[in-house]
Amino acid sequence: MAAGAALVGGFASASDMPAVTGSSAGSGQVAAHALTDSQIAMDMMRKGRAADALALLEPAAQRFAAVGAGSKARCAQDGVDLRGKTVLDAETCNALFLRAFALTELGRRADAIEALQQLTRLAPDTPRYVVELAFAQRASGDKDAALATYTKAVSIASRPATVEANKRYRAAALRGIGYLLADKGDWIGGEKAYLASLIDDPESKIAISELAYIARKRAASEAKGG
Repeated sequence: MAAGAALVGGFASASDMPAVTGSSAGSGQVAAHALTDSQIAMDMMRKGRAADALALLEPAAQRFAAVGAGSKARCAQDGVDLRGKTVLDAETCNALFLRAFALTELGRRADAIEALQQLTRLAPDTPRYVVELAFAQRASGDKDAALATYTKAVSIASRPATVEANKRYRAAALRGIGYLLADKGDWIGGEKAYLASLIDDPESKIAISELAYIARKRAASEAKGG
């Protein structure tokens, strides 16, 4: 069975991330000084340098620790009323997210789950973080938690105010649900989830491949009278 969930906003792996870009320096060259730590870290991970990326992103975790991990801290989000909250800037939250991804790449799954749980508290209306948390839970073997988290991600990404912008995350979450259901032998449930994911991401090779796999398994089961 295929991976079933997207990483870093829809990319299957770090090597699939697009190269970072900076503002024009007049000569047509990229102005390296204009790149943020998050952009540099993303480029490092594309090149297989997750450990270096993690080291670069640690100051973001330290900045967050200095602010405090209390319930009043939130990531800045368009259209979200954050009055009375301690608002973290977008760069800090991006860095925290990429740090979690670097931890996943390095096999530090428990640390990655903790970091992603923290992010889902900082930005509870951001399905990207919830999808990645579900993937990390699934990778750690906690399939029940992953299924519940993927389901939550679908709900968040389906809200009227965000559904268009978050289609790819809803599709990723539905693929995750499809994977987990099929893994339990629930071929009908898995098929339903993958078909639903194709509404938002009709070109998904993962969903198409998994649907073919499920069709073969169902046919084999029916042939045996199961």
